[in-house]
Amino acid sequence: MGCRLNSAEADKVRVALQATGWRVVPEVCDGAAAFHLHTCAVTARTENEALRRVRSAARAGFSEIVVSGCLANLPSAKAALQSAGATAIVSRHCAPDAAPTPLARIVAHALFPVAPVAPTAPTATVAPVAPTAPTARTRAVVKIQDGCSFRCAYCIVPDARGAPKSLPFADVEREVRAAVRTVPREVVLSGVNVGCWRDGALDFADAAAAIAQTPGVLRVRTSSLEPGTVEKKLAELIASAGGGICPTLHLPLQSGSDAVLSAMGRHYTAAEYADAVESALALVPRLGLGTDVITGFPGETEDDFAQTLTMIRRFPFSNLHVFPYSERPGTRAATMHGAVPVRVRRERTRLLVALGAEKRAAFAASFAGATVQVLAEAADADGGVSGWTGEYLRARIADCPRDCLGALVKARVESVRGDLLVCKKVQP
Repeated sequence: MGCRLNSAEADKVRVALQATGWRVVPEVCDGAAAFHLHTCAVTARTENEALRRVRSAARAGFSEIVVSGCLANLPSAKAALQSAGATAIVSRHCAPDAAPTPLARIVAHALFPVAPVAPTAPTATVAPVAPTAPTARTRAVVKIQDGCSFRCAYCIVPDARGAPKSLPFADVEREVRAAVRTVPREVVLSGVNVGCWRDGALDFADAAAAIAQTPGVLRVRTSSLEPGTVEKKLAELIASAGGGICPTLHLPLQSGSDAVLSAMGRHYTAAEYADAVESALALVPRLGLGTDVITGFPGETEDDFAQTLTMIRRFPFSNLHVFPYSERPGTRAATMHGAVPVRVRRERTRLLVALGAEKRAAFAASFAGATVQVLAEAADADGGVSGWTGEYLRARIADCPRDCLGALVKARVESVRGDLLVCKKVQP
């Protein structure tokens, strides 16, 4: 369940299980012996969904139900998970070897290769975990950072993930080399707050630049960055890296109102956010620019929302993720006064989603006649291939042979249909 980081962690668990003789099957498969759920806890709804899935597994009669992930890391959720039927809870608060069953120990060692308390070596029953598992033939997600200390008022993640932790660069490089050893891939550098990644004098932008030069890496794609971390330096690298780093930045805005940003506990003003975006666009004019917005945060007025609309209209956003505010028990925001009616939250969300679709279509239209680099990921029956550009736009290349799959293909945009680029391969 949950984000790209959770998917990367689940892939590690899958590899570890397969390495120790387990056969991983779809959730609906009859006859499975055990059930593993890697959970999300970002909202009360996701917590309830995780509990529902555990109860469903218990009713299905699984002999072992192992729960890990963000919800498992919240001590307040332990009783609810056990009541729902979990037989083992794998948490960052316990040493891996303290897990109660062999299956749970495999999961624990995959997720926490170094125990947060009382470090211990894996037992003889736990095979070494492959560094990373690709989520697709063309893409590998590598977790390089975990945890966050920003303590935004609406967010439970610091409680679930703990303080910021960075994977040493030597380990990052080792995981990337393992991921591209047999098949060249796009590498996605992921974490809870990757802009805070550090290893001595190296910051996240330095790591991205170095990984982009690794043999077998087609290009590097970066995860969401908190404004005020390394976005300006990363934009400079994108402008000078010759395509090695995807020309995208995802900078969560959350609100265009300083009053709401302050109530949220965000660490920048609307003007500072705008300055970061303007600086990036000056370096990379056709930058794939993404953001997150929360509508209806406690106390958000019509004027506050109008300021958010103004900010979104101001810049060429190509990916707009909009979320109506949802009360999350255990966060400061859940006890704030000035609750916005749910119907108002939903209407504001609807307006922003519609605006986001317009902005994405306009961004795609700006590529008419341009030359792009497409990572070819799928073939169709008409002799073409489809994939994604570095700017994170969907693209289809007509009359492109199947041997292009898994490669970066240079193509010219012949036309644009909505947010789809219709292209023709440029001959070498």
